[in-house]
Amino acid sequence: MSEAMTGPTVSIIIPTWNRCDLVAECLRSLEKQTFRDVEIIVVDDGSTDDTVEVLHWDFPQAKVIQRSKNQGFAVAVNAGIRQARGEWIFLLNNDVTLGPRCLEHLLASASQTQADMIAPLILWKDSPETIYSAGDAIRTNARPESIGFRSPCEGFVFPQTIFGVSAAAGLYHSRIFKTVGLLDETFIAYFEDSDLCFRARLAGFTAALAPEAIAYHVGSASISGKTWWRSAQCFRNHGLLIIKNMPLPLIIRYSPALIRERIHQARMLFSAARAEFGAAKAILIFYSTLFSFFRALPHAFWERFRIQRKRRLDVTELRSLLSVWKAT
Repeated sequence: MSEAMTGPTVSIIIPTWNRCDLVAECLRSLEKQTFRDVEIIVVDDGSTDDTVEVLHWDFPQAKVIQRSKNQGFAVAVNAGIRQARGEWIFLLNNDVTLGPRCLEHLLASASQTQADMIAPLILWKDSPETIYSAGDAIRTNARPESIGFRSPCEGFVFPQTIFGVSAAAGLYHSRIFKTVGLLDETFIAYFEDSDLCFRARLAGFTAALAPEAIAYHVGSASISGKTWWRSAQCFRNHGLLIIKNMPLPLIIRYSPALIRERIHQARMLFSAARAEFGAAKAILIFYSTLFSFFRALPHAFWERFRIQRKRRLDVTELRSLLSVWKAT
């Protein structure tokens, strides 16, 4: 990542894979932003449709990084971050569009709160009166959640403190990546942004919600309904999230909740796989996912050593963050 002083204020990183209609709509929303000191980096993760051609012809202002094959969300985002020159990095899904003043409000909130990560209020595109995310929370069972998910926007009490921001649409100061590293590519997809926020929080960085900054999310458009794969990733990555980031005193304290959540994730995986493929193949998928998890353990434990050794947030402060928002 280049020095921020020589670049724009914000680098916008958009990973995309097929669905050129989605990324085109996303980019059109960026053209309408009131804040203009940005660079746009689109990372095409091996698309087989007309995405690259559409980008070159219709959006010449965007820098396109073309990858030869699909390697997952984390790899694509990291490729964009490495090329970014901005003081701030705005991660944006290809199925998200922004309200015209979204970036303006995000940067105003960053100036006012002095937070290092800023979350917009993300609404469902097909139901804009309903919340997709008002910032991210992590439960004491280590399950990441979108605050306010599917709650009516009207009357919703926005949290004063959030744990982190979603990589679907989230503003991060570039010093976060210089301090704690990029997205963990071992995660491939799902919970990789929660892992990043966990690492950032442990390192002493802060987060805030800017409810005036509005974004609209289609939701899981790129995976085409592969719920079994999403469940497999969540089961696997939830375990890695705990091992890498949760301090030992909290693992001990919350072990019953952590175990219950692991069992819940396992059941969700088996149920989703059985619904699509039948029980026999569901068993194979479950054990294949478990094997993938065990293969990632050496990496996770090494990262744990590095992360916990540099931790600046004490256990008491972390406990308060893990329970800062309660679902109703």
